[in-house]
Amino acid sequence: MRFVPRGLDGTAPRPAAHPGPAVTAGLLDWLDAPSESTGLRFLAEDGTWETVSYAALAGHVRATARDLRDCGLTTGQAVVILRRTGPGFAAAFFGTLVAGGTPAPLAPPAALGGARRWREHAAHVIAESGAALVLADPDLAGTATAAAGPGRAVLAPSTAADAPPGSWPPAGTALLQFTSGSRGKVRGVRVSRGNLEANIAMIGRRWAGRSAGTGVPWLPLHHDLGLVFGLLTPVVRGEPVALMRPEQFVQNPLRWLREHHARPGMVMLMPNFGLEYVVRRVRPERLAGLDLSGVEAVVTGAERVRLDTAAAFLDLLAPCGLRPSALRPAYGLAEATLGVTCAPLGRAAPAVAVAPGPLRMGEPLPLLGSAEVSRRAPAGPGVWHVGCGTPLDGLTVRIVDDAGRPVPDGSLGEITVSGPSVALGHTSAQEDPATRFEDGVLRTGDAGFMTGGELYVVGRIGDSLQVRGRNVYVEELEAALAEEGLLARRRTAVLAGYLDDDPVVCVLTAAPSAEGVAACLAPLVGPDVSVRVVRVRAAAIELTSSGKPRRRSMWRKLLAGEIDGPLLSSSEPAGAGR
Repeated sequence: MRFVPRGLDGTAPRPAAHPGPAVTAGLLDWLDAPSESTGLRFLAEDGTWETVSYAALAGHVRATARDLRDCGLTTGQAVVILRRTGPGFAAAFFGTLVAGGTPAPLAPPAALGGARRWREHAAHVIAESGAALVLADPDLAGTATAAAGPGRAVLAPSTAADAPPGSWPPAGTALLQFTSGSRGKVRGVRVSRGNLEANIAMIGRRWAGRSAGTGVPWLPLHHDLGLVFGLLTPVVRGEPVALMRPEQFVQNPLRWLREHHARPGMVMLMPNFGLEYVVRRVRPERLAGLDLSGVEAVVTGAERVRLDTAAAFLDLLAPCGLRPSALRPAYGLAEATLGVTCAPLGRAAPAVAVAPGPLRMGEPLPLLGSAEVSRRAPAGPGVWHVGCGTPLDGLTVRIVDDAGRPVPDGSLGEITVSGPSVALGHTSAQEDPATRFEDGVLRTGDAGFMTGGELYVVGRIGDSLQVRGRNVYVEELEAALAEEGLLARRRTAVLAGYLDDDPVVCVLTAAPSAEGVAACLAPLVGPDVSVRVVRVRAAAIELTSSGKPRRRSMWRKLLAGEIDGPLLSSSEPAGAGR
């Protein structure tokens, strides 16, 4: 069904930057007096913008809530949402809340790159959530029915007239956010209404009263960054926002850039992959006349921010007026609702170089130098780490050793988070050994350090290789390969573990050439670790719905002999034969 705008003409004029409140109200307060003049824009299939005022959206939210109640939805029951970015997703999400249910967004089939993988993923999410209802786009209803199995209803968008306003019962869990699976098994995170409201308010305060939502986010809404920052924050704060689908950005990143032309207070939102993709696909000569001086922030998170990529992005867009100080690296995870740290406004993001080689938890890091992120990546030895900002107001971030004791400034340890946006827990009764909740404190399973109040993220502890008390982090190895131009994104994965009791870093690649890979990594892994580069089929490189490598799954298959291929190159440990 097509939502018809109320009080807005079909030309969808660009909204002016909205100041927004400094502190966010309740998650559903916007429904009390929704705006006729402000709302959401969605890029339609024909390339035109579809505009939905908040008043129109509120009517569709109430109609969706009535349909769910008519289908027997009970308070607190989960509703799986299988809808692409568009008015239907927003109506489904808020309509589920109004009906007293718990929305559980599900990635569409295209996000997982294969029908069988998606069916397995969808069946797991539906079963784990305990949902009896699925809200699906019409063309996905049949696919959803097959994945849901017997006893579950699949509903297409309602065509009913607006339902009258009603009261909504509070649900203990306001969101089931399923992780991408990059950290192992896909898990549901139980996020409360208070968690969401607190994190949205934190984001608003970090923006110091400025608009945090005026932009054109393209991240998928089943992902926490796209959902909370891209959709929920502007809706709850009553700010205008335009949304594109991921495939629309991929097809035409230049169009996405042009949507920011000569507009004040704009916020770009994307992972490092987005920065890299713009640099790779957009030619400088196509940028003539583009004015990006109004872009106040480029918020980048969800994966490691690489210094070389950030510098190339800033260099490409500097002639358009984009300032280096606009780059806002951030760190967050679903278990903290979303945001944990973000670079504050008004200064360039810092970066530090760490001496190459294995690192020991709890010990000071060998820092070789520092710099500000700018158009030119600094030269010199070491592995560069970009700062991810300072903790959002209301959150406490600490770095602890293996025993949970705080470590000094500049020392490596596990990142822990506490505060009102730390989620209620996981859906599974069995706690994740890597990312876990302990007496209100979130043990993230991520290694990092703080210096000068700034958080630096090193990598996943569970994906690292421990040798003689020190850790080799695969994210650092991938960053080194990328800086040397040796990493083929989505066609290369770096894994680490023990084969026949020997520590090994294994590089799986479907790229045409792997020359120089082993030689690049050898000095980084230390004298006790061998490096093997193996040619594999592209299908062997498993990715999550957000494009991250599924390292643990690939490592298990490697051990079981399910991944095989010719050895392209290798380097033996310096201590071999001793």
